[in-house]
Amino acid sequence: MKRYTFYVFLILTSLLSAQNTSGQSIILPGEPSTIPAVDYVHFPSKMHAFVWRNWTMVPRSRLAKVLNTSETNIQKIATSMGLPKQKQIDPIWNSSKGYITVLRRNWHLLPYEQLTVLLGISKEELAWRLIEDDFLFVKMGSMKPYCEPLRYAEPTPEMEQKVRKIASWTNEINKFSSAEVPRFRFFDEQNAQSQDVVLEDSQLDIRMIFSYNAEFGDPLIDPQIASYPDHLLKKLSEKGINSVWIHSVLRMLVPEDGIFPGSKDYSIRLNNLKKLVDRAAKYNIKVYLYANEPRAMPEEFFNSPERKSLAGVKEGGLQTLCTSDIRVLDWVRNSYEKVFKEVPGLGGVFTITASENLTNCASHHRQTQCERCKNESYDKIIANINNVISEGVKKGNPNANVLVWDWGWNDGYAEKIINQLSKQSWLMSVSEWSLPIERGGIKSTVGEYSISSVGPGPRALEHWKMAKKAGLKTVAKIQVNASWELGCVPVIPAMELIAKHAKNLSAESINGIMFSWSVGGYPSLNLAIFQSIFNGDNTDLLHYAKQYYGAKPANYICKAWHYFSSGFAEFPYNITTLYSGPQHVGPANLLYIKPTHYKASMVGIPYDDLDSWRSIYPAEVFIEQIKKVSDSFDSGCMELENALRHADKEVLPLIKSDLIRAKAIQLHFASVAAQSTFINERNKYLSANNVTVKKYCLEIMKKSANAEKEIIEAFLPLVLQDPMLGYESSNQYFYVPQDLKEKYINIHHTLEWINTEIENLNKS
Repeated sequence: MKRYTFYVFLILTSLLSAQNTSGQSIILPGEPSTIPAVDYVHFPSKMHAFVWRNWTMVPRSRLAKVLNTSETNIQKIATSMGLPKQKQIDPIWNSSKGYITVLRRNWHLLPYEQLTVLLGISKEELAWRLIEDDFLFVKMGSMKPYCEPLRYAEPTPEMEQKVRKIASWTNEINKFSSAEVPRFRFFDEQNAQSQDVVLEDSQLDIRMIFSYNAEFGDPLIDPQIASYPDHLLKKLSEKGINSVWIHSVLRMLVPEDGIFPGSKDYSIRLNNLKKLVDRAAKYNIKVYLYANEPRAMPEEFFNSPERKSLAGVKEGGLQTLCTSDIRVLDWVRNSYEKVFKEVPGLGGVFTITASENLTNCASHHRQTQCERCKNESYDKIIANINNVISEGVKKGNPNANVLVWDWGWNDGYAEKIINQLSKQSWLMSVSEWSLPIERGGIKSTVGEYSISSVGPGPRALEHWKMAKKAGLKTVAKIQVNASWELGCVPVIPAMELIAKHAKNLSAESINGIMFSWSVGGYPSLNLAIFQSIFNGDNTDLLHYAKQYYGAKPANYICKAWHYFSSGFAEFPYNITTLYSGPQHVGPANLLYIKPTHYKASMVGIPYDDLDSWRSIYPAEVFIEQIKKVSDSFDSGCMELENALRHADKEVLPLIKSDLIRAKAIQLHFASVAAQSTFINERNKYLSANNVTVKKYCLEIMKKSANAEKEIIEAFLPLVLQDPMLGYESSNQYFYVPQDLKEKYINIHHTLEWINTEIENLNKS
């Protein structure tokens, strides 16, 4: 999993305000809101910001419909800002595969009524997506800013004057542009490293990963099952993967029965699941289901006498289907049995029984509030639901596997839970969780997934030991490609850290590895090298560099890997930084000359919330650690450039691709350092009374803004070349080229403001 426990309450308190269980009008999450939206002062008006941000994603006709005006007026606004004639818009932006990016960029511009028009969906559909599509409302900040309806208005002379500057800056940044490779191009053809890898006699029975380009919300309603295209399955198979997982909600896979929840479209999902299972089988890959059950339901669901007797604890408008009631257990067991009988080739499930989603009455440690559960022990409730899921799966298919994930468990009860689990279960733990680390002199422990911190840590080791003693098989949950330390690139090439983790885990006699959460599903060289080392290949990394890149550039490749690894090991790790930091948005995150007063949202919108970004680290320490990462990647990129000069022709495309992505990582962290410095000095400037201090702060802010300008000029060409930059499956695109161009305008506006402030101080 990948979110703060803190966010649990925030999302649950808004969840069912959006449900329409009795014909009532839909109230979307966060309504009504009085919190003012961010004012994007680098644009003359919100109307200009709206046209700019949607020009490459939404057809002009729909923009006109939203603003209640003509297409001619929309074109006039676009032309005035220096935007080119609108090209044919890819319909993917208006689909479940691209809408999150559109929604995020308009969150502070439009009220819900206009967002539904922009997205071309109903309020009901938007409500469902905000709730069910991987905590999307939390990613948007668990609130909706207040936005007045946006309508077209003739630009004033003052606006026209500002627009002329924007057009000039647009023309300036376009000099650094080139032809854009369309976004989502990799959906059609996975552009992964092309070397075939055949891993024979693997020591791991399960080698599981998530799709790099999957939908997270309701992927099984898609008749094409585009989350797992053949070319991706083939690439994953070549990299040693034999299992993939897909997000599912149990009630969407079974029919309604009058008492328990279900879906009228359940058979469509099951048929599509069969297609996926058959497709994956061609590549010797099994499909596993995400099992976070039984999901809590709206309180209104329990209004009938039959359902009222099933209800357990309440939380934020939701109520559990109490698992101490035999009828609930029977429903869960029978439902999984039905699914696994209907789709006999399914590989199994992995369970999550103490996550952010409210499920059983003990999942959020509230069992004492339930009349049935208050006399039951925590460990019995958690073990019982896992065993019931296992029974259902095994009745449906005795050969299917059940991986029980200890994510979120009260560790004090872990041994008791494990000892009560079915002996056919597998126990899965996050390898690096609880690992002690020290960065920049600040000591802490790993609280989630990490590549910068090499496991296994004490929690996983202890839980695996308990599981083996109880006769269970064991699984390590790791990140081998990317993590929430940087989720917007397909691969973090910290190969020494990856190799060390593989070697460490190979000594633990585990039976399987889950290589990713939603982030990190790329069919990379990291995957292949990790598994080779885990399986006992004791050759050094130079051997792999020669194998995949040739002998002549191999030494330079290894030097690059060393710089990338040593630099990434300096990442100022903390769970708050992972989810609040600006590293995922990177250079596209705007500079704010005045505080927004918004808290950074979970891997969504970082704003200017430096205190959350740095978490446990003092600002200066945080910035210094980020610079260490950036500087080391810069050194590694120089080695890749050397490798290019010495490589044979056939491996040049591979090294060039590696260089683009490594340079992108370097620029992301350089931008985080520059942004953090800017905000730190801005805050000092706003609180200072001394003119000399204020001028000093402004000069540092100016230097940081100019650094950001250089970063954008270097970064934009890379993003235009590589459509994987900025993408992550559950967040879609954190940024697109148009956002980087907006940042360029934002920087110029910021520099003008700084210069004016300095002039005024000099006059005072």
